Amino acid sequence: MLMKKYFFTILAIAFATVTYSQDCEGFYPLKPGAVIEMQSFNAKDKLTGIARQTILNLDETDEGLIIKVKSEQFDEKDKPVFEQELQMRCKDNIFYMDMESFLDPNTLNSMKDIEVAIDASDLEFPSTIKVGQTLPDGSVSMKVSGGLAMMDMTVNIINRKVEAFETITVPAGSFECYKITYDTDVKSFVKVTTTSAEWIAKDVGMVRSETYDKKGKLTGYTVLSKFKP
Repeated sequence: MLMKKYFFTILAIAFATVTYSQDCEGFYPLKPGAVIEMQSFNAKDKLTGIARQTILNLDETDEGLIIKVKSEQFDEKDKPVFEQELQMRCKDNIFYMDMESFLDPNTLNSMKDIEVAIDASDLEFPSTIKVGQTLPDGSVSMKVSGGLAMMDMTVNIINRKVEAFETITVPAGSFECYKITYDTDVKSFVKVTTTSAEWIAKDVGMVRSETYDKKGKLTGYTVLSKFKP
């Protein structure tokens, strides 16, 4: 099952600046030891979880710059929920993130004895964006063999658009940000559609995100609480 509360914290490291690589400049100062911490809240401003990402290392390869990140998730009481290592890629000023990273690792581990086929396309983030720009879609599908069709799932990230350039204030400070909106379609035994907005800052990454249901009602939001470049 896809854990929506973790979706935005993964995106927080998807806008990358690598100071030593002219081909991968963007929206986050990637260097070993850099740390991002995000806090997630429900629509009533109640803390629901904390996420922390630490940049482990960067490797230049023929496939581009490979970024390894330690991702830690905590509950509202700051107790560990799970930890995983993510790997991403940047080449020719485009950052590529594997949509498979959006699947909950706890759910995948619970199905380790079941045959699961995952098909994912990269979610792209160009290093240079402008207001009015449309960004490519992304998707991931999971099909479970053995008669468990209700566990099959497809997630599509669509209608991605750069809407505005605004100043946003969060616990970590005030930042000049690009606002990006998109829709998320999750299809399993039921279909769920949400609309999201996120604000990203040059050399910082994601500063704030908001999620709305199909009626336009806010269901939750995430803010940058701590930032160590």
